[in-house]
Amino acid sequence: MEIVEVGDDSESATSSRDGGAGKDVYVSVGKDDLDVLRWALDHALGPGSCVYLIHVFPPIHYIPTPVGRLSRNQLSQEQLRPYIQEENARRQKLLQKYINLCSQAKVAVDTILIESDFTAKAILELIPVLNITSLVMGTKRLPSRRLRKGLGKGEFVKKNALDFCEIVIVCDGKKVVDMQQRSGLEPSSPASSSRRPEIERHPERNFFECVCFSGKFN
Repeated sequence: MEIVEVGDDSESATSSRDGGAGKDVYVSVGKDDLDVLRWALDHALGPGSCVYLIHVFPPIHYIPTPVGRLSRNQLSQEQLRPYIQEENARRQKLLQKYINLCSQAKVAVDTILIESDFTAKAILELIPVLNITSLVMGTKRLPSRRLRKGLGKGEFVKKNALDFCEIVIVCDGKKVVDMQQRSGLEPSSPASSSRRPEIERHPERNFFECVCFSGKFN
């Protein structure tokens, strides 16, 4: 994981939460995870809760040019800038639909952008860094259908996450029950989390402000 960017994108939603602070809920979102966010808004939030949208995107390794794809290292910063700005605009447009959904629900929302080639591992590493106790992730297939293909991203994170973080996996707008229960889907809300480590939080959040965390994945 190379870069984490944290932002605040909803004045109207934030101003609607003048009361006491509730439990923060982190929701991993990709290109098509509106059903995951809807579940979190309907089942995981309490009064004063804030939603943090986690979006992992791959680093730029190659740039399309008129002479073909060139390595990023072959181009100057000036040549890279238009492409990076275009990618940032595309990413912001993608996240806007999730931000709008939170705003419509009058829920405070922040965004966390992580640049990494390894989505599940990046989120797993983020849990202790940001003290995450409630995380919602989506999957397109039930765990029972993945037996021959290995763990999905959400299942990998849930299996390897620290105990203080409760992780809910959502499929088709419903909570996926642990495989041991063999019940498939269940539209229930998660239970409250247990203990959490002492890690300092930073209240300042500007959209696309970079906060760098060290650490590499094998």
